[in-house]
Amino acid sequence: MANRKIVRVKRSSKYSDRIIIHLDDKSVFRIPEDAFVSNPFHVGETVTLEKMASFGKKMRMQEARDVAFRLLGYRMRSISEMKKRLKDKDFDEEEIGKTIHYLIDKKYLNDEEFGKAFVKEKVKNKKIGPRALKSEIYPHQLSPELIDTLITKIYQEFDLIDLIECHLIKRRIEKNHKISHKDKNKLTNFLTRKGFYWDTIQGVYHDWGLI
Repeated sequence: MANRKIVRVKRSSKYSDRIIIHLDDKSVFRIPEDAFVSNPFHVGETVTLEKMASFGKKMRMQEARDVAFRLLGYRMRSISEMKKRLKDKDFDEEEIGKTIHYLIDKKYLNDEEFGKAFVKEKVKNKKIGPRALKSEIYPHQLSPELIDTLITKIYQEFDLIDLIECHLIKRRIEKNHKISHKDKNKLTNFLTRKGFYWDTIQGVYHDWGLI
């Protein structure tokens, strides 16, 4: 295995936890600081291509974690979404798998906690019904059982009738005030698009005298 001579060792100016090793053929390789501490390199030493590849693999793992932490810094992520985002960054299956396992083990990824936050944000801010909510959470590939549990619990916290009435008030529909058949169809289509089922809509219509 060919060797390369180390001509310079410095800390990365962009990432303080990375060490950059400059070689005599003008190439460079990077290693995580913790790996460097346990196995330091010095100017004048030689290093094999095999060893460089080994540290390159460790660096890729560190970079995958760094990307994951940056994504989590913006908001919570589902396991499925994190896998996709790491794949989009060209990490391979082994790098993604080990990163996901690390994040789950450290409790940075948790589909149940993600799901709770997701459904609450959607229902609270968008006032959507169960059908629309199920459609929005589906791409995150949570288990069907978890999705059903999340939807059941969130609509115990946010009453479906209250959500529909909120939409009626915003659209300036008055209680016990008759509306035209055309306007009622438009209202029904709107509430249906918002994800409410007809039996719930019909119940509100009955209470509001819109039948």
